Amino acid sequence: MKTRIVGVLFLLGAWICSFQHALIAQCNGDPSLCSRRFDEVCYVTTHNAFNYDGPFLFPNQSFDVAQQLQDGVRGLMLDVYWLNNQVTLYHGSSFLGTQPLVDVLIDIRDFLQANPSEVVSIIFEADVTATQMNDVFIQSGILSYAHQQVAGQPWPTLQDMIANDKRLVVFSDVDDGQAYPWYHYVWDHAVETHFSANSRADFDCAFNRGVPTNSLFILNHFVTAPTLGTGILDSAAAVNSNPYFSGRAMDCWVATGKMPNFLTVDFYEQGNVMAVKDAINSGTVGLQPSKQSGSVMCMPNPVQIDFKVKLPKEATGLVTMRILDPKGVVVLVEQWQYNFEERQITLPQSSASGIYTANFTTESGTWHTILVVMN
Repeated sequence: MKTRIVGVLFLLGAWICSFQHALIAQCNGDPSLCSRRFDEVCYVTTHNAFNYDGPFLFPNQSFDVAQQLQDGVRGLMLDVYWLNNQVTLYHGSSFLGTQPLVDVLIDIRDFLQANPSEVVSIIFEADVTATQMNDVFIQSGILSYAHQQVAGQPWPTLQDMIANDKRLVVFSDVDDGQAYPWYHYVWDHAVETHFSANSRADFDCAFNRGVPTNSLFILNHFVTAPTLGTGILDSAAAVNSNPYFSGRAMDCWVATGKMPNFLTVDFYEQGNVMAVKDAINSGTVGLQPSKQSGSVMCMPNPVQIDFKVKLPKEATGLVTMRILDPKGVVVLVEQWQYNFEERQITLPQSSASGIYTANFTTESGTWHTILVVMN
């Protein structure tokens, strides 16, 4: 009898541990993301995700899509063409390597089946028709996971997508999917930064394709060879590393008022890509000042509505302050001439509790800090 009780308790303990693990693993591995809408979350995204080292020449990635998903990648950019009577993946020229799209879709399907709390996105550069895409999605058995989103309507939360088992969001750069509500024209939903960068000097935060009011923001963050547009491993190691990557993500968040949703990179295993994604999702990407010689003082912090700021002595000239709420929306902008004195700041009365980001731009540099608002 005693042995039986011990056995029952052991099984009960194992079940509790398993249940706790399931809770911890919710919503792309982070329970805090469950209540957020799809467009309020940041996802590591691989540029030319299929173009990996081995079967493809001049790759953008080191590992295949199946491994990328296991490693935490949740957005995949795929180029597709009609070749040999099937939808085929390749980059630039088929002589550099090809793969049937159906094979990669099966890998994604298998991942979704094995990981019921994960949400994945695909962004296609499509040289095929929506009907051809629909056929290959049916062939792969993945179509049942596809979410349908009406442009301009609020996105569901990750938890709702998981509960409904609609955990695959599909975008295309060709607007021909009206007959297939799951096949979304990406520029009805997203805006991006420029994708053609041959060095870090080419990076900026200016919008390229898409409308700035769209809910999703694609931050293209990769350096490619000018001739073929293929990846450069050494450049990826440099641009994917902190503090450079986190600094650019923060600067573009502040400059545009939009939180980066898709961090699009080459060779994602290089640098600190996952850390930048986690920092954006936790709201801590602005913890470190971009200028290390001084820091902004906020008094008190945590704050309610009123507080004072003191900039470091290195700051000079006109100060432009932007404060962003936890969703990355700019809620307050002020300007003043810096005179080494404290500045009284009043947040909007409607400000909810959470972690806010404050950005201060001056003639001599830019500083970032956070505010913990408790109302």
